Amino acid sequence: MAGSGTAHLRERTAGTMGDDDLVLQVEHLVVEYGSQRGTVHAVSDVSFDLADRETLGIVGESGCGKSTTGKAIMRVPPPTSGSVHLNGVDMASLSTDQLREARTKLQMIFQDAISSLNPRRTIREIVGEPLVIRHLDRFPQSPVIRAWHWFVPRMVRLWRHPIVSKAAGVLLSAFFVGLVLRIAATAIGTEGEDGVRDGGVAATIGNVIMGVALSLLSPIALLFVGGAVIWTILTVLMPVSAIPRTIRLRRARAAFEADTEQRVRRVLDDVGIDPDAALDRRPHEFSGGQAQRISIARALILDPEVIICDEPVSALDVSVQAQVLNLLEDLKVKYGISLVFIAHDLAVVKNISDRVVVMYLGKVCEVASPDDLFNRPRHPYTEILVSSIPITDPSIDPRDAISVTGDLPSPLAPPSGCRFRTRCPRAADRCAVDEPELRELSPDQFVACHFPL
Repeated sequence: MAGSGTAHLRERTAGTMGDDDLVLQVEHLVVEYGSQRGTVHAVSDVSFDLADRETLGIVGESGCGKSTTGKAIMRVPPPTSGSVHLNGVDMASLSTDQLREARTKLQMIFQDAISSLNPRRTIREIVGEPLVIRHLDRFPQSPVIRAWHWFVPRMVRLWRHPIVSKAAGVLLSAFFVGLVLRIAATAIGTEGEDGVRDGGVAATIGNVIMGVALSLLSPIALLFVGGAVIWTILTVLMPVSAIPRTIRLRRARAAFEADTEQRVRRVLDDVGIDPDAALDRRPHEFSGGQAQRISIARALILDPEVIICDEPVSALDVSVQAQVLNLLEDLKVKYGISLVFIAHDLAVVKNISDRVVVMYLGKVCEVASPDDLFNRPRHPYTEILVSSIPITDPSIDPRDAISVTGDLPSPLAPPSGCRFRTRCPRAADRCAVDEPELRELSPDQFVACHFPL
């Protein structure tokens, strides 16, 4: 019985859990996509917070909006509505340059490690690339180049705007209609004493149509010509204006490359990859577990405060999963980072999380500590997830596990009221009308359900 609410958000009072301790605060997050069949409600009113050096697990079946939530926090793409505060700063209020600066403190480990690594680059280039981008940002571009980057995309969007393109098409068509009408009228008109054919009223109408079309086309033509002139001037000046920055970059290159090499080697060694053996190799030469370690190294290279782990062990075998989970725990202590750990496996989430958020079809079902969630789940959906965990006990029949019936509803048309009601064994008429809100049923255990366990 997935619902909404903010009762599970911790108090921001000094002495208990102040703003300085809450590194990430997500409130009323909504992510919707447009499609040919309607609006996809991927994430609907999701709220949670993350304390310093804490691991928050987000768990749920495929399609519940876990990964979309993580990407929305990174603003790739930006959420439809809601707020994301990093160290008390609203990410939506930041300019492009400020957002680039803030993202150094917020990194992501993607689900498919091999696909997230550029196959054409060496490990030295892949892990060091964030440092290169950060280094280039320290040398501001010339005003001409900034003006080019500001002007050209807006000019292209304006030229391609449906209103401009349609208006230009209609006016051009009208002009040629008037021209054809004038030519035809003149061709069949009577010839005067001076030898000039008189097109009469039809020629006059053609002239009027051409005059009106040209007068209305003139602003669009001036806009096009003026934009093209400015574009050309900026393009010609760009190489010259870039010379001072290029000189400064060359002077700082030797020191930067030495520092980058040292930092790349250190972070690879921290994740258990031999730098001497790995730096000049490419991603396809590594196993899945090694590729995931390299992805972790790339996320750590900028010394972030928060790392979003999007199912980092789902594609790995059990032994390698344990190694990566232990590595993340060690790195959390060494680097002092906080983790948002996204997974569909509750057993994995239990081993690494300090707090767990259970999601279903874009909504939060339950928020609790791992021990409370496993020992006494209070939400019917959480109980089903816990029951589905394999148990290595031959005396227990896996067919006795609690199973969910029916198919996952479409996010194009989610059920009214409680979104889990169509598959819930405890659903009643109230569930179709009233959406449940998160409420505290036991200390630090919050459930969105009208009929909790």
